[in-house]
Amino acid sequence: MGRGDYTEAINKTEDEQLLLSIVRGRYGESYTLLAVSGVAANVRFRTNAGADIGVGPTSNYDGNLVPFSGGLAYEENPIITYTPVQGEQYLRQLLSPIPLNLLVLIIHSSTNSAATLTLFTNRINDMQNPDFLDGPNAKTDRRFERFVELVQELDQAGVIQLVEDPRENVPFDILITNYSPSHTGKVQECLNLLGLAKPTVESKDIVLPVYFAVKGQDLDGVAISTRSTFDLMEILRAAIEIPEEHAKAGLAVHYPKTGLAGKNLRILASKDKPEQAAVAVRHRGYWFYIHETDMRTKLYSVMIRTLWSVSIASASEQKAAPVLTIPVSR
Repeated sequence: MGRGDYTEAINKTEDEQLLLSIVRGRYGESYTLLAVSGVAANVRFRTNAGADIGVGPTSNYDGNLVPFSGGLAYEENPIITYTPVQGEQYLRQLLSPIPLNLLVLIIHSSTNSAATLTLFTNRINDMQNPDFLDGPNAKTDRRFERFVELVQELDQAGVIQLVEDPRENVPFDILITNYSPSHTGKVQECLNLLGLAKPTVESKDIVLPVYFAVKGQDLDGVAISTRSTFDLMEILRAAIEIPEEHAKAGLAVHYPKTGLAGKNLRILASKDKPEQAAVAVRHRGYWFYIHETDMRTKLYSVMIRTLWSVSIASASEQKAAPVLTIPVSR
């Protein structure tokens, strides 16, 4: 009966733990993580029954007796087990670029391939999508923006898709098919942005091998490099609106302007506890929160949490770490 309550509590505190770590990182502070590794619930039922019996003259108890009474009490006491998240395996998972096979799975499950590519990839062939724009005159790469726009349009038209390649050295291919004549121009523009030659036969299917690499001169395909979970966390840290008094005191880390992946992300700050917050944590006298109507930031944080959970789970499974078991009192 308590399963829904446990799920809600774990989900809420996981969100709060992630947001607090993001905020503390912005202030240059360390943070410790605890993974929930077990929930044990002790259930107890108690019953009671009774009956009132009158002794003596009826006038002494008439109307004051309960012939029969009974009761049932249900009690559930959870015991929560936490595992500290630490060690080389966790750090390696956190800092490693997102694998290509995982990126492909996310793209397949996403309804917006342009947003997915913008979020997870920092380079496709010679088109760059940096985390931050260093320098006052730095701008986003318009070629990258246009490329993901075209991919989104061709994907929705069913013209372009990612497929597995049977060869060992090439895990995936981009297959472009049934594009002539309606989408020939967009396909040609895609190939031009990738720096690849168009097919000699216009209606022929196009197969572009996909590599998890940086494009070299002899690479005839699509080279993709990805961000790590830590990179995504840094982009979200830069989206925190630091209170003016903290900014003037130099308490927070300064970040340059974010690139396309961090566009329109916002973590707000308020002296008072916010009423419309998807998640909120208190730190240094302020509430930091994501507004419940800010879908872009909410979905971004959900994706980070999903990837972060993979890192935490891998680290927790690799070693027998000390655990903290807390019985929740009645």
